[in-house]
Amino acid sequence: MSDDKKIAEKRAQRLKACPQASQRGLMRAWSGKCSPRAAIKAFCLECVGYERAAVNECAAFACPLWAYRPLFGAK
Repeated sequence: MSDDKKIAEKRAQRLKACPQASQRGLMRAWSGKCSPRAAIKAFCLECVGYERAAVNECAAFACPLWAYRPLFGAK
């Protein structure tokens, strides 16, 4: 199986598990048709199971994107 086919299958599996509201962001990030900020947002949301509040509470301090994670309604 080619690498492109493996990638396509993995992405299809991830989209199935993704809420419809977040699918567009993931697809744009995969295609490279979004800003780095939008790609980080898509990654962070997927990482925490699409719970926006969990992104604010993220404790994965070793993640290289932790300092850049989007904050949803943070005070």
